[in-house]
Amino acid sequence: MKKLTGWGRFPSIAANEVIPNSELELLEVLNKNESYIARGNGRSYGDSSINKNLTVTMLKLNKLIDWDSESGELVAEAGLMIADIIDIFLPRGWFPHVIAGTKFITLGGAIACDVHGKNHHRVGSFGNFVNWIDIINEKNQIVRCSRTENPELFHWTIGGMGLTGVILRCSIQLKKLETGWIKQRVVVNHTFSETLESFSKNNDSTYSVAWLDCLSSGKAFGRSILILGEHATKSDMKGKELLFPERQHRKISLCFDVPSSLLNNYTVSLFNNLYFNLNKFQSKPLINWDKYFFPLDSIGNWNRLYGSRGFFQFQCILPKESSLEGYKKILKLIQKGSSGSFLGVIKKFGLGNNSLSFPMEGFTLALDFKATSRNLKVAEELTKIVNHFGGKIYLAKDSFMDRKLFSPQVNKDVIKEFLMFRNKSVKSQQSIRINL
Repeated sequence: MKKLTGWGRFPSIAANEVIPNSELELLEVLNKNESYIARGNGRSYGDSSINKNLTVTMLKLNKLIDWDSESGELVAEAGLMIADIIDIFLPRGWFPHVIAGTKFITLGGAIACDVHGKNHHRVGSFGNFVNWIDIINEKNQIVRCSRTENPELFHWTIGGMGLTGVILRCSIQLKKLETGWIKQRVVVNHTFSETLESFSKNNDSTYSVAWLDCLSSGKAFGRSILILGEHATKSDMKGKELLFPERQHRKISLCFDVPSSLLNNYTVSLFNNLYFNLNKFQSKPLINWDKYFFPLDSIGNWNRLYGSRGFFQFQCILPKESSLEGYKKILKLIQKGSSGSFLGVIKKFGLGNNSLSFPMEGFTLALDFKATSRNLKVAEELTKIVNHFGGKIYLAKDSFMDRKLFSPQVNKDVIKEFLMFRNKSVKSQQSIRINL
């Protein structure tokens, strides 16, 4: 047994872990166990990829199988990381259609969580660009599913948190680019209403994400910096020689846990003021892909910023029509009851995939909190507000909900249909906790 955690380092769970070297070894392991969950690189935040009985880490099943340089179709094993895909294919002018906030996630994890990026309002989530998936079912058989072959299994696997079976390999679609640079534009918003309006005014932008000051009050309540982006073409380069820059090197790597007492509303407010005032004047017309999409990846072990007890991320989504009222209540509760968050990110979503997948039309807010009893109590109250306004919590980030908090977020008919395709051998500590 070893201690396993998600990226938030909370909760910490004693579990048996196996890292198979081949498909055959994987099948042998699964055949000997009645309860297990597949795990990628452990970048989901809580316990959604941990099973006490058996956690099967897929990182060694990471082979490239096939590549079509004409269509951009890539076939690979589920343990291949997005970082490796970018390293291999960006120099050839190809890039994923959708990427999460870190490049250190696996293909299997991206499918299971149906990850989203800064362009959901334009193209949707990761699952929209998956052609087919090979899954190991509870009979230890490999089943292929797609939009035309076993379509129901395909539908419920995307965003199904790995509970329909072990994702073994898949085919995804990449997109053609002329450069690896992003044309960036910054929009300063002084209130929360202005923030939401700014997203709508810039809806035609390919990428949009806003840093939100969750502790500002008074006339500055809900102020933000909206960061827009477009893929640069060769004609935008203006003398830059390297069309496809490599990933940025880590400038900082935390080798110790930062004392949690340093993170409080006072220090967070100071940081937020500094960040807002520095960034509202910055204008970098061209920024490399890695710095734009993955700013936190440049800090090694940044999850140690929240201390030895770890942290949890609260990411919710509210319908478009209730976002203004709902998020005002959420921000006021955060200011009143929690110990603050260095991270406050808001994005606009388009239509979702109508399954267990997280995205739906509206606005999503992500906040990090120290894993304290006080903050967990606040998170429960925040979730009740989310449920009241018809929203939901992102299961890839959740580490605290129980069945009572989770139930209002999913229609009973949806759960009933999902259970028809759920692999009964697959269980995570999260699925047990929320009774899914």
